[in-house]
Amino acid sequence: MPSDTEDKTQPLNGQDRCFYDELTRLNNELVNTQREIFKKNAELERLNEEKNKLMGMAAHDLRNPLSIMTTASQFLIEMTRLDEQQAEFVTLINDSSKFMLQLVNDLLDISKIDSGKVELKTCRLNLKELIADSVKMNQMIAARKKIELSFNIDSSEIIVDIDIHKIRQVIDNLISNAVKFSFASSGVEIFAGVKDAGALVYVKDEGQGISGEELHKLFKPFSRTSAKSTAGEMNTGLGLAICKKIVESHRGKIWVESEQGKGSIFYFTLPLAE
Repeated sequence: MPSDTEDKTQPLNGQDRCFYDELTRLNNELVNTQREIFKKNAELERLNEEKNKLMGMAAHDLRNPLSIMTTASQFLIEMTRLDEQQAEFVTLINDSSKFMLQLVNDLLDISKIDSGKVELKTCRLNLKELIADSVKMNQMIAARKKIELSFNIDSSEIIVDIDIHKIRQVIDNLISNAVKFSFASSGVEIFAGVKDAGALVYVKDEGQGISGEELHKLFKPFSRTSAKSTAGEMNTGLGLAICKKIVESHRGKIWVESEQGKGSIFYFTLPLAE
């Protein structure tokens, strides 16, 4: 009988040797592929950080001159006597500089969010008050298109811990978008309440709506649908993407329900204060 120390392994036959060699080769290829993927991911992260840094620097450098252009052109419109053609040119400068300033601010926001440098400065408040202020401000803009804003609530207190500036940005964006894409003499409803132990807000318009085939484009940077603003208002294509990141950073959700020709409803939720 063989001793306990004797090697009991048997040499591989030809078929087993081929299988073993093939398995070894595939394993080596897998290891090499994993190494290559790791290197590519590291390079992509580096390039993305560099992109965000350059985007932020460029946007920051553009913001001051654009602010000056906006302020100066607004002063000319309000304080000087211009003939019809001059007024048209100055108004065009003012509108374009406002749009570019909004685009620059959006680029700064998206680059900060993507780089993970955004910090939430939260405080406790009644969400109803924040929405009411936003509705009041946007009512002046809506009035130009004879659009009525209505604010409905189902709870007197909706207490949340949020970054006021950022959630106000979300609310303003959703309301202004509803106004942009709604027809004159229509209505926009803003609702706030409590559902499933969380705060629920929605903005409902009577506009063009969005086809089901295009809904996936929403909440993505620079992605636009075929729906056009009803009075030629400009859109950066970044607002909804920023809203999504802000809401999700608050552990909430944002989504849309829409049907072409029947308007849209944009919803978002936030956790209630504990």
